[in-house]
Formats: sequence, structure tokens, C-alpha cells
Amino acid sequence: MRSPPGAGSADARHRPRASSADAPGAAASGAPAMTAAEQTSLRDESLSWAAQHGLLVATEGAPGGATMPAVFTHAPVSLLPTPFPRGAFELAVEVSPFFAELSDLVSRDHAFLETTLSGVLETDEFTKRLWDVYIACGAQAGRHGCEVGVLRADYMLDAPSGAPLQVEVNTVSTSFMALSTRVAQMHRHNVSYFANLQEKYIDDASVEASNDDDFSVVLERVLPRNDALASAAATLAAGHAAAGDANARVLMVVQPGETNVFDQRLLAETLWNEHGVSVTRATLAEIADEASVDDSTSDAFVSFRGVTHSLVYFRAGYAPSDYPSEKEWHARLLLEQSGAVKSPSAAMQLAGTKKIQQALAAPGALERFAPRFAGPLTEQSIAERCAKMRLVFAGLYALDDADASHAVSLALADPGGFVLKPQREGGGNNLYGEEMVAVLRTHDPSAPRGARGDLSAYILMQRIFPPTNQTLCLRKGEMVQLETLSELGIYGGYVRVGDSVTRNAHGGHLLRTKAATSDEGGVAAGFAVLDSVVLEG
Repeated sequence: MRSPPGAGSADARHRPRASSADAPGAAASGAPAMTAAEQTSLRDESLSWAAQHGLLVATEGAPGGATMPAVFTHAPVSLLPTPFPRGAFELAVEVSPFFAELSDLVSRDHAFLETTLSGVLETDEFTKRLWDVYIACGAQAGRHGCEVGVLRADYMLDAPSGAPLQVEVNTVSTSFMALSTRVAQMHRHNVSYFANLQEKYIDDASVEASNDDDFSVVLERVLPRNDALASAAATLAAGHAAAGDANARVLMVVQPGETNVFDQRLLAETLWNEHGVSVTRATLAEIADEASVDDSTSDAFVSFRGVTHSLVYFRAGYAPSDYPSEKEWHARLLLEQSGAVKSPSAAMQLAGTKKIQQALAAPGALERFAPRFAGPLTEQSIAERCAKMRLVFAGLYALDDADASHAVSLALADPGGFVLKPQREGGGNNLYGEEMVAVLRTHDPSAPRGARGDLSAYILMQRIFPPTNQTLCLRKGEMVQLETLSELGIYGGYVRVGDSVTRNAHGGHLLRTKAATSDEGGVAAGFAVLDSVVLEG
């Protein structure tokens, strides 16, 4: 159990705080005041840019992986970047490679996985089925020697402490690498295109700029370059190269009816244009029907529709809804048993569960893994790395041990200060307020695993209260000004071949901005808009 850092009174923690004083009449935080006509021009320019550069989503999906939807619209976006403290952003970037390698180290520690997930495996059917796939493939002994991770750690800025506190680490099916790159590019375009915006943002950026700095260099001081798309493609290309067959393809596992198809196809296009690697899109159901693996050898790649695939990249398979029948689980098992590199493996996906996140925040947990990090390490450097990582931990509480009753009592005494999290990815799963209280009140410390009153399937987390901003949001062509909260995602590109970490780097960023009245923050789930940061301080 870990108490929230910097927690003050309940009233103080629950009160939204504006990030900074804005210009009178400003429609967006950090931006100058704009007339209605100027805002309309900004909307129109943004729509035009989005259409020209693939900042798009489909309005309805297609059932098959390869079928391209024919009707689409702009992605939900903010029209201007949102202020974010420079120090907090840089801390999140700095620790990104640490958490990427930590996730892999956890995935390779069978005893830690088994012990930590023991309660969840008895109470959460989805996690249990994923664990069964891992075990059926031989657990650690059956894993491929190469692990490829396109990961994302999500943070919210904690207003009372000023720290970026970690919401979660996503090890499977991270999204928006392409669209986050595009929205950052759109914001740079808007700032450079409109004279009043250029003047405001360049003034902010030029505090320490020399006279011979060019415009792009100056602007990058406040609008940091976002290489999320290029990083994700380079990471997958490195995994493909490690697999050892230059002529094989990447198999991208997608959901039927996918609407975030441009984010995925821009990644596939970059893989081909920059690395010469082709991508096949397929659903789990299609893989179950049309894929095969030569079971006479343990290192056989995946054959799908007669084509060899040496790397399997999951953009689906992270939620129970992705497995509506045994057919989809059969496909997942087939892929995991193959000799193809997986991004991620079942073990790496398990390492990203909420329960693992909570356990890693416990005293001494980081020290179990930190000595195994790559590179020359000393006791001092290990201690410094652990201290940096702990700066971003929120308060996390187990609900499957002897301290569960105390954690429940804390949350019932202050329901607004906590969130109840199941072992799920994607938006719309967490419980807040009255819904959370209703579940917590069922808690019975003597209840058997899986019975009513047992809460082993959940963890309890400190609720983070970020500063509020004013944002011009664009969704379905409609522009609206909202009071908002933002969540920062930091991508990482990670490749391990055998025992050697060959790639581990910060891989760009994502800002998701939502109405301050919304509890959830998923863009694809309909709760938020894509955004980018303008750095302050």
C-alpha cells in the first residue's frame, strides 16, 4: 500500500485548479484572445489540414482486417496545444525507458507473475485465459528469445504536488502513435500559419533564443517534436529484422469494425516506406480460419493466406470483447505457440495488468528488478533510478491482502479521492463515486476467492486531480470551447534479443484532453480529443 504523495485536505484535493492565468477572452489556455471570425478560420484550416494529412477516423468499420472503410471524418482534436509544465514533461520522458525495461523484466520473472496475480487469476476470467495461453506455450521456457514493445505510460499532472503521476503502463495495443504525431504537426502548422498565434508562441519560445535561431528551432522549445509514428515503425522494423527473414511480413492483429484505421495504416505505410517491411491486417477470427503454423518445428513462423509472417503485432486482443468465442482464443494460442516474434508476448501483456502496477509501487518491489537493468550499474545509480521512478507513482492499494479492509475504509471515507480499477485496458472500465462505493461496500475479508465480497479482481488507486484548462475542441465538424483536463502518454520503443536490450528509447508522446466533467479519458471510446503539449517554464 502506498499513500498519495502531497495529499492535503479532501476539499483541497478535489477542487479543480486552472493551470495558469490566460489572456482575457482567450478561448484556449496559453493562446491569445481570438475573435469569433478568427476561431472559425482556425477551425477551417484545421479541418483542411486533417483531411490532407490523414488525421482521420472511419465513421464505421469493416468486418475484415484488410477491408478499408470508405467513409471517414477528421479525428477528434483540439485546435491548439495545451499548456504542460516543462519539468513534469521531461521527468515523464526520462523515466520512460526505465518502465519499458521494467515491464520486460517483470514478464521474465515467472515467480513474481504467478505470486502477484494469484488472486486475480482466481477471480478474473480474462486474465486467467491469457495466463492459460502463457502456460500452454511453456511459460518462460516457451517464449521467443526476442521481445518487442511499443509501450505507453500514461500520466496526469497532480495539481497539489505538481508531479506527473502514473495512471498506467500499457504493454499491449497502444494506439495513436500516428495520429498524435499528426496532431502535433497540425498544431505547429496552425501556430506558424496564423500571425497572431505565431507572435504569441514565438514570444514564449524566444526567452532564451539567440537571434540566429531559425523559426522551427525556436518553436520546438515550446512545441516539442513528436516522433511517435517514426519510433513505433522503427521498433517494429527492428523486431522484424531480429526475426531473421527479410522477405516475411508483419501480421497486424486488428479488431473487426475498427474505426481507428488511419492510425494503424499510417504506421503500416511508414514501415513500408522507411523500412521496406510489408504489413498484413487480420482479425483474430480470420487468423483462426486461415492461419497455420508448421508444428513439426518449434521456430515456424505464421502462414496466413499463404504468406509468411515473422512478427505478430497486436492492435487487438487486449479486452474480453476481442474474444467473443473460442475461435479467437484458439487464434491467440496459435500465434503465441508460433516461432514468430510477438509484440507483445502473453507474458509482456500480463506484466501490464493493473495488479502488477500496484505491486511494483510497494516498498522494495523496484529493488527486486533494478539490479537486472541493462548497462553498467552501481548501487548509487540503482538507487537514483528507483527514486526517479517512485516520483511518478500515485497511491496504489491492494484489495487481495490483509490490508484490503484498511484500503476500503479509506476510500469509503473519501469516495471522491479514489478510483476502483479492474484488470482492463481501454476506456470506460473504471469505477468512480457511487458506483465505486457500491462495490466497496460488498467487501468481506472472509469471502472466498471469487465469491461476493472478494475484491481481488480490482486495485484501488488515488484519484489524481490535474489542473484545468480552456480548450477549443473539434469533433464531427463542431467546434466547442470546454473546460478540460489532460492525460499525457509517453511512448517507448523496446527490443530485447536474447539477453541483450538492443533498443530502449523514448518514443514520442500523446496528450488526450477531455471535458473536466468526464471521468474517463479514452479517445477511441468517445471521451476525449487528441491534443499536444505547449511547454511552460
